[in-house]
Amino acid sequence: MGKQRIMIIEDDNDMRPLMSALLEMEGYEVICLDHIQPEVQVLSRITDQKPDLVLMDVFIKGKPSYELVEKLKQQSKGNRTKILMSSGMAVEAECLQHGADGFLLKPYMPEELILKINQILESV
Repeated sequence: MGKQRIMIIEDDNDMRPLMSALLEMEGYEVICLDHIQPEVQVLSRITDQKPDLVLMDVFIKGKPSYELVEKLKQQSKGNRTKILMSSGMAVEAECLQHGADGFLLKPYMPEELILKINQILESV
């Protein structure tokens, strides 16, 4: 089996490269969305790239991304892409209710991110 693939959807231009570098050092193949694209393009990229996990911010450009999570879950029923959401606000219940597989409260330590990703990817 090849490297596990993680797609990062994050609108913070400082966080995206840091998260990418950390995940690559851990042996993951990383796909970053360089800018926040329309939802249809994001869903299309996820379908094309088939990440094992999507790491996404809850609020992208100030708008909650719950609807995107719901659409992704409907779209990926067959391949079962996992979703880990993160935010500086305590919205874990809302994320899980909308279909996320996990939540991480910002700020978090790199070790917490890796541990959470591993837990989600190992769950079936």
